[in-house]
Amino acid sequence: MRTKILVAALLSSFASLSFAASNVTLYGQLDEGLVVGKAKHSSTTATLKSGFVGMSRWGIKGVEDLGNGYSVGFTLEQGFLADSGAEHTSGLAFSRESLMRITGPFGQVALGRMGALGFAQSTAILRGWAFGTSWGASAWSVGNVHFGRLNNAVNYVTPSFSGLTLHATYSNGTATDDNKWSDNAHYYGVGAKYTAHNIDASIIFEAKDNKGVALLEEKQKALYHITAGGTYNFNGVKPGVIYQYATQEDYYHQHAFGLSVTAPLAGGSAKLGAKYLLRKYDSHYVDLAALSEKKASVWTVGAGYEYPFSKRTNLWTYAGYADGAKGWKNEADVNYNGWQVGLGLLHKF
Repeated sequence: MRTKILVAALLSSFASLSFAASNVTLYGQLDEGLVVGKAKHSSTTATLKSGFVGMSRWGIKGVEDLGNGYSVGFTLEQGFLADSGAEHTSGLAFSRESLMRITGPFGQVALGRMGALGFAQSTAILRGWAFGTSWGASAWSVGNVHFGRLNNAVNYVTPSFSGLTLHATYSNGTATDDNKWSDNAHYYGVGAKYTAHNIDASIIFEAKDNKGVALLEEKQKALYHITAGGTYNFNGVKPGVIYQYATQEDYYHQHAFGLSVTAPLAGGSAKLGAKYLLRKYDSHYVDLAALSEKKASVWTVGAGYEYPFSKRTNLWTYAGYADGAKGWKNEADVNYNGWQVGLGLLHKF
């Protein structure tokens, strides 16, 4: 009788272990292209560019099914420069993302290094701009306020309520949290994303308290911004709109607007976008930095096209133009004054 009980217990244990099925995947992409451009007051350049439309990267991701709707997963992702083999961010083994996820009926919790809600990576929910945070001067992150990637972060996502999910991210120290709490720079982000009925939209509020961070040898004040955007799918044609307001006391206030569209074209996908950014510096910062202009603005227009040679390889082309005014009128940077054209390949594995 005892033997039967022992055998039954062992079989029960093995049966429970069968639910803990794990899956690990190696993945990545390489993006290489020739980009020709000319900035104001500068010579024309031709550059072999890595990561123009999507950062070259490799990564490992995995998930273990714990049963009853629960799972544990991870993502380790490193960015690199395909034209030189160098790390994209020196000194980091997994610069783009390094996190663990716990998923269940309650939603999902992620811990580690991750993207801010309004930036990129798996925890981001930025919507409404066809070029995302890539594509040269057309990247939404150029000129606009974004918090990039965060160390020491926790992210929570609710279950989906008819296409609506709520998101929250907190970083205990965007760079390091080794100091006492009041000396670490903290990030706070909350947002909502709705994806249903041909709509893909989000609204995001983000803040960084800038504790322990200096600006021209003065303590920085907290930075706040709100970003809202979305697209609507008209049988494959997706027009989008996006807006951001950012403010930081004793530094600046800024508005950014973007209109874009993505549409199928000749077997591929075309995108077109225009954005305008207006910044007004506070008088305190104008005096502190000895600025000659209190305002700065830039408008940018860009067009891109991707043609799939296969499920994993795309040909891409791009042309963009930027024109800065007031405080940015003499900025010798193609992202603010000048033009760019590019041609390249993106291969995923």
